[in-house]
Amino acid sequence: MLDLQTGTHKMLLRGGSHAHYVSSGERGSGYLVYAAAGTLRAVPFDLARLETRGTPVTVVSDVVTTIRGGVDAIVAGDGTLAYVQGTVEVTPRSLVWVDREGRETPILAPQRPYFLPALSPDGTRVAVFANDQERDLWLWDLRQTTLTRLTSTPGVDVVQVWTPDSRRLIFTSERLGVRNLFWQQADGAGTAERLTESPNTQYPMGVSPDGQWLIFTDESPATRNDLMALTLDAARRVVPLVQSEFVEQNGSLSPDGRWLAYEADDSGRFEIFVRPFPDVGSGRQQVSTSGGTRPLWRGDELFYVAPTGAVMGVRVARGTSWSATTPTQVVKEGYFTNPNWWGRSYDISPDGQRFLMIKEGGADGTGAPASIIVVQHWVEELKRLVPTK
Repeated sequence: MLDLQTGTHKMLLRGGSHAHYVSSGERGSGYLVYAAAGTLRAVPFDLARLETRGTPVTVVSDVVTTIRGGVDAIVAGDGTLAYVQGTVEVTPRSLVWVDREGRETPILAPQRPYFLPALSPDGTRVAVFANDQERDLWLWDLRQTTLTRLTSTPGVDVVQVWTPDSRRLIFTSERLGVRNLFWQQADGAGTAERLTESPNTQYPMGVSPDGQWLIFTDESPATRNDLMALTLDAARRVVPLVQSEFVEQNGSLSPDGRWLAYEADDSGRFEIFVRPFPDVGSGRQQVSTSGGTRPLWRGDELFYVAPTGAVMGVRVARGTSWSATTPTQVVKEGYFTNPNWWGRSYDISPDGQRFLMIKEGGADGTGAPASIIVVQHWVEELKRLVPTK
């Protein structure tokens, strides 16, 4: 909380978000209502002292929240509560293959609130984040058609990339506080090892073909989002790649290791650019023509997501100088590409002929509708559940 009179910050609660004050109707007496782990909680709050009193109580056990802490709930001035019933994510999603002719093939993984599928380089497994209350990473085995949990520690584990040998996954975890980078054996053996220790939130984007470099995004308070590289040897050396006052993120290295593709918003909207790697300061070329995010290489093609949600592709000529075709659509819009969050919610088969996409709801695109609950005179119920005295 920020005290506007003194300009100082004060810690009120840990592990909550989207807090707001709700008056009990008595002078200076009320509640701090906030979201936590898919629930709505309340704790008595002294408005004069700016202090909580007592222990927080869960007052709504199933309210939709987002991974960034937003909550679909509001309390009106007359004490009426309205909220969307559900968990951390309402809509179940399915994994599907889509070929270059638009033909769709369902993947038999059970429906979950999937985000950010990452296909192993050997094409046998999909690592995927489930945005439910546990917020963990799962592995779908395409051969054995089994779904297994990879992570299970408190806090979110998200945005995962494979090492080129398909043996390890590198991911972001907040298990030790700030969201830093970890890696772990993909077969679940051993424990996760921390790769970075930084006060900044970091997200992995890809590993170089030789396995020596990890490309990641670093959320810097001074320069917003920057592209960085981490050596995956014992030194764990961090090298800045692209830093400016603008956002640069979602980096992807070409299969030959020559080119770094990424998105940046210095033109007023996100576009796709490429730079030579590792000498990123020696030039920059724009790839997209009408906006773009989430670049991803496969073979001699570079793909990205258009503002419409369609997947676009360009063919890149081999050589030391940059040369590419005009972007063309390869997967039509209509799939879940999550334009408002990190990472790539699509991937590509090793042969480049099929696209791993996420579809809202079941295989037919349908899902259970959200339920909006309205509770009149909710403050009276709040007084009963969370006494202020």
